[in-house]
Amino acid sequence: MALQLGKQASIDYKVEKKDLASNLNISVDDNFPEVFATARLIALMECSAAKILMPLLQDGEQSVGVNINITHMAATLENDVAIATATFVGMEGKLYKFEIEVVDSGGICGRGTHTRAIISTDRLIEGSKRRAEKSLR
Repeated sequence: MALQLGKQASIDYKVEKKDLASNLNISVDDNFPEVFATARLIALMECSAAKILMPLLQDGEQSVGVNINITHMAATLENDVAIATATFVGMEGKLYKFEIEVVDSGGICGRGTHTRAIISTDRLIEGSKRRAEKSLR
């Protein structure tokens, strides 16, 4: 099944407390604001692109992100709705390329490009295990 250029998928997502940058503190020195975290914005963007690839997946396959280049342009507050829309823009070898834009109640808050691959889940996990075992030697 070939994917048609320009195919789009959107996800509407209500920003919750768990999505705020202030909840992503890793070290005691971190002091992030109470706005939609860039990491969560990226996750929303990835999920909108993955949604486009779902009909192409065979049993035992998943799509995974391999590259993302985004700009987080504006802050989104808790309880606002962020809407990510991915657009399929073409192939680069076996990689699927997307343009993604996110809007909230104030307008565009993020945009960028994203690349995904369709992979065998088992192969991915086995490769990860082999890689981890090598590092323990």
